[in-house]
Amino acid sequence: MSSIAKKGRPKGSKNKPKQVINVGQQPNNPQIQQQFAGALNAKNVGVDKIILNVNGGNSELVTNRNAILKYSLKQPVMLETGDVITCVNAFVEEKGLAENTISFEEDVEAEMRFMYYKQGDCGDELTTMKDIGFVAYPKLFPDSFTTTASVGTGDDKVDRGALVGNYLGPPQLYENLVGDLGPNMNFSGVNYGVAQGSETSDEKNITTGCNGNYYYLMETVRYNKSVGTTTREFSGEGQNFLRPVYGSKTVKITAGNYSVDSLANIISSQLNGSLGQGNNSFSDALLDKLYNTNGVNKNNFFRTTPYFKDIDSTVDSTQSDIIGTTGERNGFERSVDGFVKQINYSDSSYYESWAMQNMFAFNDPADRLQATGEEAKFPNNETTFKKTSGFNGNPPEYTTLLAPNTLASDGSNHNHFYLNRKAMGALFENENNQFYSLAGLKNNSENPDNLFFPPFVDNILYNTVDLDHGYIPTVTTNAAIPGNPYQNLRRFVGGPVALNCQMIWPIKALTYPGDGSLDMQRQKFAGTSVAQLTFGDAVSNRFALSNFHEFLKLPNLDAAGTTTTGFGGQQATKFNNPYYNDLSNGGASTNINTATADAAATVYPVDSTSGVAINNFDFALVKNTQVYKDLVTEIQSIDGATAPLQQLLHKEKLIFDLFTKPFDKFFATSDDAQNAWTKSLWFRLGFSYDQLGNISNRLESFVPPGGTGVEKKTMKQKGIITHNGFDFSKIVSSDGLGLGNPTIDSGTPMQNFRLTSYFPGTDLPSNLGTSGNNIHILGDSKPISAENLPSLNAGKSYLIIESDLIKPNYKDTKANLGNLLAIMSKENATNDTIFGADPIDFTVTEPRLLSDITIYIKNPDGTLAADDVVGKNNGFIIQIAKAIPVQKLPSVEI
Repeated sequence: MSSIAKKGRPKGSKNKPKQVINVGQQPNNPQIQQQFAGALNAKNVGVDKIILNVNGGNSELVTNRNAILKYSLKQPVMLETGDVITCVNAFVEEKGLAENTISFEEDVEAEMRFMYYKQGDCGDELTTMKDIGFVAYPKLFPDSFTTTASVGTGDDKVDRGALVGNYLGPPQLYENLVGDLGPNMNFSGVNYGVAQGSETSDEKNITTGCNGNYYYLMETVRYNKSVGTTTREFSGEGQNFLRPVYGSKTVKITAGNYSVDSLANIISSQLNGSLGQGNNSFSDALLDKLYNTNGVNKNNFFRTTPYFKDIDSTVDSTQSDIIGTTGERNGFERSVDGFVKQINYSDSSYYESWAMQNMFAFNDPADRLQATGEEAKFPNNETTFKKTSGFNGNPPEYTTLLAPNTLASDGSNHNHFYLNRKAMGALFENENNQFYSLAGLKNNSENPDNLFFPPFVDNILYNTVDLDHGYIPTVTTNAAIPGNPYQNLRRFVGGPVALNCQMIWPIKALTYPGDGSLDMQRQKFAGTSVAQLTFGDAVSNRFALSNFHEFLKLPNLDAAGTTTTGFGGQQATKFNNPYYNDLSNGGASTNINTATADAAATVYPVDSTSGVAINNFDFALVKNTQVYKDLVTEIQSIDGATAPLQQLLHKEKLIFDLFTKPFDKFFATSDDAQNAWTKSLWFRLGFSYDQLGNISNRLESFVPPGGTGVEKKTMKQKGIITHNGFDFSKIVSSDGLGLGNPTIDSGTPMQNFRLTSYFPGTDLPSNLGTSGNNIHILGDSKPISAENLPSLNAGKSYLIIESDLIKPNYKDTKANLGNLLAIMSKENATNDTIFGADPIDFTVTEPRLLSDITIYIKNPDGTLAADDVVGKNNGFIIQIAKAIPVQKLPSVEI
């Protein structure tokens, strides 16, 4: 056999020869070729998957932010070209997140700016007036008028009171007195110095009670600089000027998730002081003051009383960071407080003190204690003034009236009082180059004898300031005052014109205490303690603001002070419906009093004891406007330490403009204002720009006291205020209110509303004239309901997950490159966890060794999620898919 024949299969072989198919060779067997072709084309065949669990709760690498996770691989992974990285699932801890929660990704603040107001009411509900808390100055008809003047002729001739002849034009008809602010319930006259109930007037008792009008809180101030030589009274040492009192309240919401009810409670607690500093639920405003070393007392724990002093102060009460210094004397520094502000008494803070000063005469005060003139008498038929025990000497002078009572004050030397809105407007918003708007004040060139130079408070109290004619000098010729209505011996403003500058002063009691009795000290406060934000109470699924007014509360005693009523402390509205009785013990009066242009003032229901008028709900949002910057620049350019007095007065005008300007007036256009409003907390809560941002179009109009006929013009409030609610059932409850109520039978008024209408139920004197008729009706508050539903997430309805695991692959809202790993929608949330992610595959294009991973949890705007929102227990499941190289496929034997 040839050698060739011997070649072939080895001896003993039972199988056919092997056929090895290698990559790059064409297999001889079509079946094997088909198997390899299918394997190479299959997508999931030949792929290794590496799963990484990145969890912030158990990570060994600690970061300073919950939204940053660092993960270290103990066995690094080599990333090769073609590997695919995917976040296949994600879990982010957001505490409190659930359906119907509102999310704040960052801390939010809203600073409200406002002024304090009071409605015209002396605060007395007892017929004895022993509970009186305020006194109006001046009044049209002090009770100390003479009885020598007559009005009318023949059968219509009636003896009526006339002031001593130094006033200009006192009202001659009782019906003209409607709207003057006097004590509410006392129909026997306030016979100065006569113990109530021991003596009564036989006639000429006048009171129209509360007028419900609007007066704004002011304070006296003395500057280190003074007016130069001037012919005015009271221009000596210690010149008393006046200025408005401003308020500020900041609401702060820390980043986090809140139920709508919880958020409403937190904001209400900040408004009413029941939540501590920094939203500390373990404390409140009083505890912070008494026990917090960083509170109001600043470690001085001996200064615990009065308990409520500085109870609602702001961080920078002098506002020096905005307005600098204003040149006040020590003790007269400005204090900007919150919704509750303590107000100071004068050193003669008794009704009797002010009443005697209201017995105005230009002669020596001692002469006022003796009625002069033929048949002249005081209302109690006495010719001499009888003072109560403890009242020694002459009636207090104005300097005494304006001296501070440091025991019943906030520690400063200010006197606080409420001023007619009309007078405040004339002094600080004058468009006729008058008072604080005088052009010469800015450069210290104004003549102090200019009749419209800003007056001293004493000038106003002295009734020598006419808002139309300015200061009334001692020589009142036409040369001195163009169009002069005054005479040299009748230079004092009287009649309704005097009410243009009417004030309401806080007092401690009706009369001076008796010999040896304790001088009672009481604190009084301005503003509101019951402001609140609610959700769903007024309108379903809406927030609502209410009680920017301290609503009127009923006393616990009846008008006589003899029995309890069972209504003490309940919210109510007081309606004063003055009536007129000109018959002498006859039948029912046919002369029903109606509102006329000659009345002293319009009469409004009293639904508050005080309140705040908010002109700016988010002061921080206006600080980038040009109007704000220009005002602050000019204000700060006037140095309180070196500027002359006139420039300081000009500075007060600028400060008034800054702190009372409505939110919308800071912006160049309405669109700018609306765009800024969308950044406010209140916008998030559903309050539209037209509701709380466009303040100018939301200001209420009213007619303030003073003036006659065409001089009576409407004015705007200085901010948004709230009221008690109304429905038609109140008409029924009042039983005829507005229809000549009450019915008068032989001079006896009938009580038709049993809470009560506060009439003594006995015969009233003949020729009573105008008298108040106060009716109390239970009520509740009228809320300001948000126009829109709240924005639960402010457009931040998803989270962006970034990581250095991948290269930049997207641009954020500011066109900055980012490393986007996944997007998480907040729609899937339960048990404080957002879960699920929309994965994005990322293919590795450059090989590298992966040893650690950093993941960032961000808001849609690119900012890191706040720690108060995102917890530490966040987890991400990362998949690395590595294609198995073809050359690593196993060999196949055939």
